[in-house]
Amino acid sequence: MSPFITIPLSSFFVFWSFTPLHEAVHRNLSNIIWLNDTVGTLGAQLLLPGFSTSLYRFLHVTHHARTGQKDDPDLKFTQDNLLLCWFNSAFLDVLWTRYYLSVWNERPVAERARFGLGLFLYLTMFVVAFISPYTLEFFIAFVVPMLLGRVVTVYLFATIQHRQGHEQRVDPFGATSIQDVHSRWWKHLFMLGQSQHLIHHLYPGVPWFKYDPIWREAKAKVPPEQIRPSGYLVRNKTGYLSQT
Repeated sequence: MSPFITIPLSSFFVFWSFTPLHEAVHRNLSNIIWLNDTVGTLGAQLLLPGFSTSLYRFLHVTHHARTGQKDDPDLKFTQDNLLLCWFNSAFLDVLWTRYYLSVWNERPVAERARFGLGLFLYLTMFVVAFISPYTLEFFIAFVVPMLLGRVVTVYLFATIQHRQGHEQRVDPFGATSIQDVHSRWWKHLFMLGQSQHLIHHLYPGVPWFKYDPIWREAKAKVPPEQIRPSGYLVRNKTGYLSQT
């Protein structure tokens, strides 16, 4: 197929593959631990080749515990400079590797071994691909979609959801946004439920497809002035103007 079809289509597959990983991190896929983590690890291979569910669980749970704080692993995805956010999102593997190495001595030995193996396999994949006769095909069919898919994923799951200066420990409702709460069902489906990302941060154990019905019940009980809405192009505004 033409790269003009392959690249955008593959990029969205990368974006969609994040939800199985994300749900597995929160143990929302299955009560069978090995099955839950296996599905999450398979989902990770398009976005973060070599990563496993358990490795991302550490990073993501840390983000939940420190949302908006200076030691939040995802802080560089929520800066005011949007171009810098996109650049950081494309190379999130570098940022997360640096973060993990900064806490290396605090992590369990088995987890560090998995991290080392995953990083080795990831780098080996690139070395093999770039010395093969198929370097251009690898770049077009895999590398470019992976980078663009990361940008789409992080933009929709983090950049428009959070913003520097809003800490969850201080403002649990205002630190995470609500997008397009009165939009049609297909927009919620496209966002894989993350248009109600606030519900996820309030109730991390709830699977993505239940965010919308929970929000419909919860919004009447949350003081409107504490809610910060954002659209797909406008991030974390001050105050929520209810239309209901």
